[in-house]
Amino acid sequence: MAFVQSLKNKGLKMDDNLKEKLKTIAEKVLKQANVPNDEKFGSVIAVLMMISIILTVIRVLQECNKNKTKDMTAENKYAIYGANIREFSKKRGWFTRLRIKRILKRELTKDEYNTYGIKLTEALLDVGENLKDDEVVTLVEAANV
Repeated sequence: MAFVQSLKNKGLKMDDNLKEKLKTIAEKVLKQANVPNDEKFGSVIAVLMMISIILTVIRVLQECNKNKTKDMTAENKYAIYGANIREFSKKRGWFTRLRIKRILKRELTKDEYNTYGIKLTEALLDVGENLKDDEVVTLVEAANV
């Protein structure tokens, strides 16, 4: 519940259910990256940072597809974004890694990036490869807030 309150304090206007789903996805990425649960990376701050990174990645995907999805229904957009996330996560091309690394460098300190950058990149791709449809909907809805 403290997590939901911290998002409210940040000014994010989402319902509590959406916030909890975002928290679950962010925790899944942090767990996949084997980031230690110390006072810094096990805290609410780490989860908020991970949510920010994930939503930035989703916004980049939305920007890349804005002409393609302009006149589509929300359900078709979710299907396209889900397919893109899974495709990029499976292929793991150099450009995909480059974009994720740039986002991580903006969000993390230099020491954090040097320590966790590769692990977080791989974890984001691993989790992205196995995202469920409802998780894609959650991410896209949150990115549109």
